Amino acid sequence: MLVVMALLGVFLSLGANAWKPLRQKYQLQAQAEDLLSTLALARSEAAKRGVRVTLCVSSDGVYCRSDGGWTQGWVLFEDTDGNAVRSATEPLIQVHAALPAGVLAWGNSPVVRYVSYAPNRRSQLVSGAPQAGTITLCLASSTSTSGWDLAINFVGNAHLEAVTLTSCS
Repeated sequence: MLVVMALLGVFLSLGANAWKPLRQKYQLQAQAEDLLSTLALARSEAAKRGVRVTLCVSSDGVYCRSDGGWTQGWVLFEDTDGNAVRSATEPLIQVHAALPAGVLAWGNSPVVRYVSYAPNRRSQLVSGAPQAGTITLCLASSTSTSGWDLAINFVGNAHLEAVTLTSCS
């Protein structure tokens, strides 16, 4: 009976390792979809509230960061002064904690720290210019080169696209 239990333990551990890449793939997709749904919420809340709503990088779940990437988490808030930096008087709408270990996310220049929506549902930089960019998500510890690009166009529409990356960094 001990031999059977030992063999069962070995087979189960081998089976669990075989499922790890698939589990990581779906974990990455879930995180990308979380970020996409937060952008959709930001866009709809801007229209509903009639004020600018901003999503920014945040490690403490309260204030925006001027360094680091989307991996550390984000906050969605009513940006009444339109500067894409949350002050204590601006209401929080949603908080997302840091991404799970091994999941990385970063934005290109226009969306490196924030994405902001005006009441007309368009994404805008602090200057008022249209904001478009891409946030990329991938698995740092994986040998896989698959990832997700969350692309935001000049009118504020966002969509996910599966991508092949040269590296995850």
